[in-house]
Order: sequence, then C-alpha cells, then structure tokens
Amino acid sequence: MPDLYATIAETSTETQEMIGDALTVRAEEAQMIEMRRRYFGWLDLPADGRGLEIGSGTGHVAADLLETTPLGEVVGLDPSPVLLNRARAQFGGREGLDFVAGDARACDLPDRSFDAVIFHTTLCHIPEPEAALSEAFRLLRPSGTLAVFDGDYATITAARSATDPVQTCLDHAATQLIHDPWLCRTLPDRLRGAGFEILRQDAHPYLATGAAAYFLTLVSRGAAFMAADGLVSKATADALEAEARARVAAGAFFGFISFLSVIARRPV
Repeated sequence: MPDLYATIAETSTETQEMIGDALTVRAEEAQMIEMRRRYFGWLDLPADGRGLEIGSGTGHVAADLLETTPLGEVVGLDPSPVLLNRARAQFGGREGLDFVAGDARACDLPDRSFDAVIFHTTLCHIPEPEAALSEAFRLLRPSGTLAVFDGDYATITAARSATDPVQTCLDHAATQLIHDPWLCRTLPDRLRGAGFEILRQDAHPYLATGAAAYFLTLVSRGAAFMAADGLVSKATADALEAEARARVAAGAFFGFISFLSVIARRPV
C-alpha cells in the first residue's frame, strides 16, 4: 500500500476522517505546539504579509501561524476535501485565514504571491518533493521565506529492546504513512537544488510523555495495517495495541522521534 497521505484525496471518506483524527491529536499536543512556535519565531516575516501552508490538513498549523506571527493573511492548501471541511469548520471564521483545494506540486495560485511558504510534516508524503519545492519557489516573492518542518522518520522508535514487538507496529505504520522516511537527511541538498538559500537548520527532539497520544495513534494504525495485510491476526494486532496502552498506563512507555526544521530564502 502506498503512503495514504500521498493519495489522500483518492481514499475513502472514512480513511480521510481517520487521518484527520490523528492529525488533530498530534497538532494539539503541547510538545508539537511548542516545536512549531519555536521555528515560527525564527522566521523573518513582514507585518501584514501573506503566508501559505502547503498540506494544511486540519488547519491547526495555519491558524497558529496567523495567530503567532506578524502575517496578516494565511492560506492553507490541501488536496483532501474532508480535511478542508474540518479546517473550515474549526478555523474558517477567523479573519485573514482561508483554506483552498490544490496539489502541492501544481496549484492555481499566482506567481510570487506569498511572503512565506510552510511545509509542516508534509514534504515527506509527497512522491515528487522536487516538484513541490519548485512550486513553492514559484509562489514566493523574491527574498520570501520557506520553512520545512518534518520528521526524520528513520529515527522513530518505541522499542525497549532489540526484539520489542511494539516496534513492528511503528515500522509498518511508516511503510503505509510515509513516502520517504529519509527525507530530512537529503533536504538541504534538495532545497539548494530548487534554488533556495539555506538560512538555518535545527533539530527538534520529540519524546512521548504522559498519555503519549500521538505515538498511540501510530501504534494503533500500524497494528491495524499489519492485520489488514495478513501479517498478523486481528487478535495479535489488538494485543500489540493493548501492550502499548498498558505501558502508557504504567508510565513505562518509551517513544522518540527527531524532527528537523530548515529555513531558507528565495534569492532576490
């Protein structure tokens, strides 16, 4: 099965709603809010400028970008009608915030119409990231800012030993949900190849704590995918998810992933 996010507009409404639920859980976690606001603070943005989030999903990041930066207008672009409806339902009444349908690799927005373009955990899902970066370059005004924030999904782990069965859930989830788990490690070269000047790169460690809600969505989906693919029985999938939840309840769950932010600029 290919990355569900890469073909999200072609999936069932039920699948899009499932993805929307998981995106909401992640977007509302305190650590996730802190990480995105941290790199937002490093962006050189003009007062009342225009920003674009490519792959805006449920709208949380676009809304936060408008609320916490000097930008006067933010547009969220997404191919999923279900996610667009969710974003509009929750955030559509905010002045200066709009959500439109479109493909990251080729959209109908005009050339040089934005001061900032954001890819927040989006680029790793796009089968042709170079096309998406070229589109971002086209959409940015000269000296405009590009920010890419993504997971280094090759680092994702919940393993407490070399043979921890819970890790198999994450490994399988990654095969179904991530187009390129190694993207972060080639991102600087890709950005330079698209014509951008890199301004800074930063790592953002994420350690699952407390309820570990985001990681539990990954374990749950990975277990379900394994059962659907015939790799384990439904009973085994349920047992794997139950084990992860038991660890959380006992305060014994470990989950870690490294994220990376890269801030770049379109040359004058």
